Amino acid sequence: MRGWQAGVCSLLGAALDVSVTTVLYIHGTEYQRFSADLRRFSVSRSFLDLWAACVLRLCLLSGAGLGVCLNPAQGPGRLGRWAGWLRLLFGLVPLYATVKLLLYSDSSAFPHDPWFWSLLAWTYLSSLATFVALKLSCVKPASAVVRSESSGRSDEERSLLDSEEQGNTGIKVSAVYVVWRVLAFCKQDACLLAAAFVFLLIGVLCEIFIPFFLGRVLEAIVAQKTNHVLSLSPRLPSPGSSGLTGGFREGAFNVAFARLNVRIRRLLLTSLLQQEIAFFDCNHTGDMTSRLTSDTTVVSDVISQNANIFLRSLVKTLGICALMITLSWKLTVVTVIGFPVIIQVSDIYSQHYKALAKEVQDALAKANHIAEEAISCIKTVRSFAAEGAEERVYNEQLSRMYALNKREALASAYFTWATKFLQLALQCSIIYYGGFLVLSNSLTSASLISFIIYELALGDCLQVSAMGMVFTSLVQAVGVMEKILEIIDRKSAMSRDGTLAPETLKGEVTFRNVTFSYPSRPEVPVLNDVCFTLSPGEVTALVGPSGSGKSSCVHLMERFYSPHAGEVLLDGLPLPQYQSQYLHSQVALVGQEPVLFARSIEENITYGMEQASSADSVTEAARKANAHDFIMEMKDGYSTETGEKGAQLSGGQKQRVAIARALVRSPRVLLLDEATSALDAESDHKVQEALYSIKENCTVLIIAHRLSTVEKADKIIVIDKGSVVEQGSHKELMRKGGLYFTLVQWQTLGLENSPEDKLVVMNH
Repeated sequence: MRGWQAGVCSLLGAALDVSVTTVLYIHGTEYQRFSADLRRFSVSRSFLDLWAACVLRLCLLSGAGLGVCLNPAQGPGRLGRWAGWLRLLFGLVPLYATVKLLLYSDSSAFPHDPWFWSLLAWTYLSSLATFVALKLSCVKPASAVVRSESSGRSDEERSLLDSEEQGNTGIKVSAVYVVWRVLAFCKQDACLLAAAFVFLLIGVLCEIFIPFFLGRVLEAIVAQKTNHVLSLSPRLPSPGSSGLTGGFREGAFNVAFARLNVRIRRLLLTSLLQQEIAFFDCNHTGDMTSRLTSDTTVVSDVISQNANIFLRSLVKTLGICALMITLSWKLTVVTVIGFPVIIQVSDIYSQHYKALAKEVQDALAKANHIAEEAISCIKTVRSFAAEGAEERVYNEQLSRMYALNKREALASAYFTWATKFLQLALQCSIIYYGGFLVLSNSLTSASLISFIIYELALGDCLQVSAMGMVFTSLVQAVGVMEKILEIIDRKSAMSRDGTLAPETLKGEVTFRNVTFSYPSRPEVPVLNDVCFTLSPGEVTALVGPSGSGKSSCVHLMERFYSPHAGEVLLDGLPLPQYQSQYLHSQVALVGQEPVLFARSIEENITYGMEQASSADSVTEAARKANAHDFIMEMKDGYSTETGEKGAQLSGGQKQRVAIARALVRSPRVLLLDEATSALDAESDHKVQEALYSIKENCTVLIIAHRLSTVEKADKIIVIDKGSVVEQGSHKELMRKGGLYFTLVQWQTLGLENSPEDKLVVMNH
């Protein structure tokens, strides 16, 4: 329903409400006139107060409907910000009508006045319709959302928003969906949870009957009936049984939710590892690790610590309410009257606190990202003397998080004040009305005592669960779990369902009219209609100015990204048709800055291999990469730990280990992106000899800046501004005198300051 339509319905509903209420009021009052009814007003006999409540609904609902009709674009959103408070105000009307029912029930007109029942029923029905109309009026049309969000934004801002949408972790989910998914995760532990729930029921049953017998014991003591006291005492449930079942219950819950924690962490890491590379380009690593570490810890700790308390309190609340009804339905109605108000206040608080909890988690993730980045790049930070700058940025994020924490504390304080006041008012009402019922012989003193004890126990249950820290913590856990589920449920934008895994592979790579832009910068073209072929048994060199798209070609061959147009073929078949694991076992990449893991050298060389390689194959690969000698010079040889990201090795040593890691797989396609840039001339020469010796068995692509490496290649492909401009051998391209000739001349002559754009053979 559109906004203006909901507004019109609200206006018509308000008019109908006041018309029906007025008719029922006029026929039901004894005085026939408003003025006389006002002068002789009686809460227990007059309907003027219900008519006044209808007028209040008319004013508020008409104002809301008129605002939505006049401003259908922004009206629903503005109304939505006040919807919680309006629902609270509208909810007071049926509560007051319930109070009036209790007062009216004690008068002689109770069973004989159909007008009162008609007006009371209409009050409840119109209040329900008011809630529905308010809900519909707060719905913002999709077209208005688009217009309001896009209006007033520049092209640059729209482009920035598009980029942010690229990095969105997934589809937003609701709180109900979050709870449902958590229950689905617990399905495997259903038996354990069922046993815990049985222990919970036994413990609750032992507890809730204590006030029932206690009231009768106290009544007997006051009446000095000693024999009656002695006969009632053995009937009291044993506290020991409650404690015993409580221990079993808590242990079962803790084990079940510990298994839930492990399950969520496993699913989250699995989902992260399946995402496309563009996802990590658009999302900070610190944010993802924060989801995997702190967020999952928050969820598991909060649920394990509070879920069994919440369930125990819930079951105990239901049992107490059932016994309270048997003692006195009138006092139970008085007790229940305050619940809708407390629930609505809790809803307003939970929505506000949930939004704050999300902001706190985002601020914490950003702070963690800053700290992680500074620590992992400590050498760069130290070399530029940027310690102070990093501290300032980190402190700014902590200050923002502290400000949000203060807002959380203030909201919690307001919520506590409101609930305490409502509880106190409710208890005073129960004592006052209960005393009236005892004096009128409608209730026994023992039942009143038991009821008051039950009401205090009910207040404790609600204070521990829904109204206290448990409820707050569970709301926070739901907000955090939403972010985790966004990642778990996210499907990779790049399909990885290829099935081809042939036993033999030639290794011919073909770029056919490939056009490509990075997902994080879709407006910047990187490759434009690129066509070339890498033949098996040949070493092909890819050269060009910085930023011409050389490394992007390598990324496409590794299928880190998918081209926007055209396709990359391997042995004449598109890369998406190949099984992902098989493809990366046949295509090996060595980058300019290879990443080593905090493991031994041997584990780094055999990293990712399904079947462990023999020591001879590892040693042979290390020899070809000219790494065997320096490895054996170390104390532990191939068992030497490389440190975090290979920090215990030099740049050249890391490159040689990375080359050995590629060669040990015997790949059909070997991609070297400035793989020998950190090697000395002798090591580079030995590595080049090894590479040329294995070219008969694979396709080799080299991106390098050294002329000695490039000129030996069987074929040289020159790329400039994302397009292939020249192809051929070193001699052929030198004779043409084109861009390649210029690059060679500048490198040979060492020209540093050219009047034109400097074109050097670099790694990008």
